[in-house]
Amino acid sequence: MNKVRFLATFLVVFAVFLVLWSKLEASRWYTNAVLACAGVVGPTLHGWVLERDATGEGSPEWVHGTNRVRTAIQFDALAVGVVPALALLAATPGLTLRRRGVLMCVGGALCLLIDALIVALFPLLVFYKNPFTDVIGTFLGLIAFVGAPVIIWGALTFRQLQDLLPGLRGRPLVLPPRS
Repeated sequence: MNKVRFLATFLVVFAVFLVLWSKLEASRWYTNAVLACAGVVGPTLHGWVLERDATGEGSPEWVHGTNRVRTAIQFDALAVGVVPALALLAATPGLTLRRRGVLMCVGGALCLLIDALIVALFPLLVFYKNPFTDVIGTFLGLIAFVGAPVIIWGALTFRQLQDLLPGLRGRPLVLPPRS
């Protein structure tokens, strides 16, 4: 499969997945899973506890004693970040149907875990605000929205990508002659 065909396949699959994601309200399910994981990881990591509104309408808050930090995260945008990873995995040539399905499940789970870790770190980045936490928060946002889908895809399909992108193949090491 050439690069143009792969790109066209990816764009079509991405569009279809995006429509399905929207129609099935997958963002709500994904957000609930991220918050459930973050709610377990957070207290273990830093002692803050995630409280959610019983109606599910309000923003969740991290609580530590009398301190409260509202999670000012656009969860719909965070949740839709998994769609490119799934579309890249679905469009990758050279995978059997079974392997493609397994990699899509693994890739989706990895995206969820990364997003949950970022949400779990949120109170530390906001409550203890300083230039360092601002940079870390911006970096984590880039990782969640841009880096993670591509890194996960590349890591899970590296062998197949070597066929698609020959530049990824290792070159034999040529040692200079001994004198």
